[in-house]
Amino acid sequence: MRIPLALLVLLASSACGKSAENEREERRQVMEGLTLSQSEKGEPSWTLKSRSAVLREDAKIATLAEPVMEFYKKGRAVSRVTALAGEVDTESHDVRLSSSVAMDSFEDKSHLTTSELFYSSKRGLFTTPAEITVKRPEGVLHGKGLEAKPDLSEIRIFDQRSVLSGAPR
Repeated sequence: MRIPLALLVLLASSACGKSAENEREERRQVMEGLTLSQSEKGEPSWTLKSRSAVLREDAKIATLAEPVMEFYKKGRAVSRVTALAGEVDTESHDVRLSSSVAMDSFEDKSHLTTSELFYSSKRGLFTTPAEITVKRPEGVLHGKGLEAKPDLSEIRIFDQRSVLSGAPR
């Protein structure tokens, strides 16, 4: 007699004292007011703050609520990125921000908006395959796909759609 695999899994989990679902719940921690930071040579590189986070220890991922990242150069903040949600890899410190992502560069007054943004801690770059809008004092850029430094001093847009000049001629 052949027993379907799903039934075997159900039988195996019910035979144990704890179900697989309970095991997963035990490996989660809820934190209020999470703050992570990274520095180079004693100088802060960035900080990540979240109103709350759910740490999934088995996946080494923390799910973030309303994350805010700030980036620093020579000890002072140069940019800030906010989102409604996100995740951080607790080992690599790579960050995925999603839902109403907005990034502001304090130095050149650039403002980036998109639906999803990834930060590679190792490369020190933001990337996204999503639609983006970059507003600068000299105009507005629309496109799809991006690679940028955290202070928005260097931006590469992969599929630039339009440039609207906002500066008077």
